Amino acid sequence: MIRRVVDYLSIVLVFSSLLLFHPGFAAGTKEFAVTRASWDSAKRELRVEGTGPGGVAVTIRDAASRSALGTVTIRSEGRWTFRKASPPSVPCRVAAEVQETVLERSVDKAPADCGPTAPALTSVAVSGPATVAESSTAAYAATASFSDGTTTVVTSTASWAENSGFASVAGGVVTTSAVTGNQSLTLSATYTSGGATRTGTLAVTILDATVPTGSHAGRFSVFEGTRTCLTCHTSEATAMHASAHYQWKGDATEAEGLDSPIAGKLGGINDFCIYPDINWIGKLTNVDGKVVDGGCARCHTGLGAKPTPEVSPAQLENIDCLLCHSRPYKRTVATVDGATRFVPDTANMSVSLLEAAADITLPDKNTCLNCHTKAGGGNNFKRGDLEEAHRNATPGFDVHLAPRSAGGAGLECTSCHVASGHRIAGRGIDLRERDTPTTVACSSCHGSAPHDSADVNKHTARVNCTVCHIPSYAKVAPTDMVRDWSKPGDLNPDTRLYEPNMVLASNLTPAYGFWNGRSRFYQFGSAAVPQANGRILMAGPLGSVGEPGSKIQAMKVHQGVQPIDPVSRRLLPLKIGIFFQTGDVANAVVQGAAGVGWPYNGYEFAATERYMGLFHEVAPSEQALGCTSCHNGGTRMNFAALGYTPKAVRNGKPLCASCHSAKSGNFNFVHTKHVTDKRIDCIECHSFSKAS
Repeated sequence: MIRRVVDYLSIVLVFSSLLLFHPGFAAGTKEFAVTRASWDSAKRELRVEGTGPGGVAVTIRDAASRSALGTVTIRSEGRWTFRKASPPSVPCRVAAEVQETVLERSVDKAPADCGPTAPALTSVAVSGPATVAESSTAAYAATASFSDGTTTVVTSTASWAENSGFASVAGGVVTTSAVTGNQSLTLSATYTSGGATRTGTLAVTILDATVPTGSHAGRFSVFEGTRTCLTCHTSEATAMHASAHYQWKGDATEAEGLDSPIAGKLGGINDFCIYPDINWIGKLTNVDGKVVDGGCARCHTGLGAKPTPEVSPAQLENIDCLLCHSRPYKRTVATVDGATRFVPDTANMSVSLLEAAADITLPDKNTCLNCHTKAGGGNNFKRGDLEEAHRNATPGFDVHLAPRSAGGAGLECTSCHVASGHRIAGRGIDLRERDTPTTVACSSCHGSAPHDSADVNKHTARVNCTVCHIPSYAKVAPTDMVRDWSKPGDLNPDTRLYEPNMVLASNLTPAYGFWNGRSRFYQFGSAAVPQANGRILMAGPLGSVGEPGSKIQAMKVHQGVQPIDPVSRRLLPLKIGIFFQTGDVANAVVQGAAGVGWPYNGYEFAATERYMGLFHEVAPSEQALGCTSCHNGGTRMNFAALGYTPKAVRNGKPLCASCHSAKSGNFNFVHTKHVTDKRIDCIECHSFSKAS
């Protein structure tokens, strides 16, 4: 229960409660207090100061209205200072909040007219597309303006109306029926605040759409979302419901360190967007006041509701079939019947919704790239080998996805990631789940001996093809190599939202390590234990030089600096929307802990790392690595780190001298002589036996 301390002289009583009931306030730290609150009329500045435990976020409010004035983080020496220039109204009294404790203090030199002044509602504006096609939907927004210059989106609380017999409106979403010619309507939104009522209007034209073409042309005259698809495709929808693309979970029996054999993106913390479960779908307001779509679900194959393991009519209708099967289709976030969900973004579509729903195709390369290139928040940020340049790939960039007319293989994503029953083949090092038992392997097309040279072919037993055939990655767009949440966020000049501090780099040389097909993960909610290098492993490959089936794999290694609970040592989730809008990581941590029901004990920062397989941006054969890239003085491969370091002594003698006098020769000669000709086991000279 929140306790309000109204007498500054009673603060001493609060200190003992803090020490008893708030574990985040450890012994030896400064006690939470408000030591000063004053108004500088010349500078028109409110200043509030105090003490407390370092790293804790303090929220400052007008004590009368409870409206937030801002947030400040207590400095490491235990002091904090909050400044607010030209507030809408000067408070007579301020409140400072930390966790469940609220301290109040009167504002020195406050003006006679201090106190909250409720701004008056001045106008309502309706925004959205000026045209909407017949038999389709379009989303509109209502924004209220107030006398203090502030604005608030009131789409879900405004009363909506229209004056057309060819349309209806609910929650700002207009649904049109078929028309024989263009029809005009006036869309209105009415909102009341503080006894004032204002109405905004927008003129909209319903367009007489062209006759749909495509594979489903003529099969329906009105598209009612997935409900229309389900009239014929219930079995397909049921299969899709069980897929990893919808559930964001699946068979995780190849993963170690997790507490369930069913796992995936949902329920798992990561070093990019942290925790999707509490960052699902919503609207964000950037620093310019523009409202934009937000949430991890923007790439989910649903319409806004989270997936459930159980199949139900509501779950099947939540599947967004058009996301993968209609090329012109686009969607946006809106509030419908009080729920946040995706609706067709007809204002940004080149055709009507009915046309988009009729022009159904199998997913192609561009369909996959629509989501996968933007993973991690931007083009190529996450994976490093999936970027927008793949849409128009050249052979030098990616020989597989480049068109045949340009000298490439002309493949689609599904050429390798084969699909069956809406399940997609493939699993990377840092993917917890597998959607299908089918393995994506180079040998599926190229066989186990794809080279003319037997010496080169023998490498395929222990070296993945990617090692030689992906000599570099992030060839066009830079990729995120370090994401540091401990540093101030950067304001993106395009989105005008804050981004975490990132180190971006291009044309990178992969890291290399053994992988046996299994991986280790950090379990969300468990105490994080750093590795020998001091970093917490978020995801990494299992395998070694002496293990059968292990192969050297080309990888990207991503490093993170993430919040961690100083008491439980759990990596903390973040409410990312708060950070994107304000750049305030402290408040994002507080709200993140609240979002999963964890007690807030403050936070520190911990170093993390993730290993990610590189499988795309395959170079033409003439650009593949040569023998000397790794052998005979080549420096690309750290053989010692891979476990290939030879023994220094054998049978009490220097290694070579244990069998014969000193001889000379390059790597190929020496290795062939011992392994091929003499058939000597690796363990005679190394610390491991030959692996099959």
